[in-house]
Amino acid sequence: MTTRDRPIRADAELTRRVSVLTGKSLTPLALRWPDSANWLWRSEELSPQLLKLARRSPATDGFWWGIQQLFGLDRWQAAEALTQVPGLLPPRLPMAPLPMTFLGRLQGIPLWSLPWRHAVSPPMSVALATRLGEQLAILHREALPGFGHPSADVWPLSSWPQRARAFVEGHPGRRWIPEMPSWPQPSKSVWSLPDLRSDQFLEGATDWLWSDWEALVWAPLELDLCLLELLLENASQRDAFVAAYGRLQTLPDLARFRPGMRALALLLSLHGENAKDRTIDHPHWLKD
Repeated sequence: MTTRDRPIRADAELTRRVSVLTGKSLTPLALRWPDSANWLWRSEELSPQLLKLARRSPATDGFWWGIQQLFGLDRWQAAEALTQVPGLLPPRLPMAPLPMTFLGRLQGIPLWSLPWRHAVSPPMSVALATRLGEQLAILHREALPGFGHPSADVWPLSSWPQRARAFVEGHPGRRWIPEMPSWPQPSKSVWSLPDLRSDQFLEGATDWLWSDWEALVWAPLELDLCLLELLLENASQRDAFVAAYGRLQTLPDLARFRPGMRALALLLSLHGENAKDRTIDHPHWLKD
């Protein structure tokens, strides 16, 4: 096993410092991705907790920098306010968000905890596509007052085209976008999770959970659907999502929005670095 292949986890010294801060015995957990946003531990107690210490910030990570630039969210600054987000979401979501508690800061770095659950991160499948269709249909039911974040700034939706264009024009990776896409006016703002990787959800023996929702923002409906489209791998998953979503909502026409929203997905590195082909050329599963 090479150094690159070894699981990334918090070292003994960082574990000791977090243990002293919390008064808990902790076991460091392997991170799923090299760019994982948080260090993770499991507390060794009767009712275990999952502890998360921020590992990435807008100053060190392109995704979080982009979220700050587009939506005004800096989770380091809004560390305690983030814990209120689950209470703002619609009730009875098919994948309920796990509650998160702000524990304090370690030399200025925010630390949170969530209840430990015996569950696994599901692979993309027809079952998950169905759950996502149900989840997004409920989240998209109510129009929000603008785009941004309720704990930070909120801008009128009418200013989205200008802000998105400015983000692309000023991004260090602007050269990855061969020509500037058009930016039509979105129809409404909704709750949106830009970081839709497989470890955001958990499948348990009896229920599904939303385990990692801290990047939730208020964003255009069309952005959320274009990002969801990038998760779909085949027609069966597409059909499952469309059927579940269509029971409560009508899919809008994404054709005019797709180039711009995929440009944002690429510049936010939502599917990793060097994912241009994976992002720009992904099948148009949600086309009319």
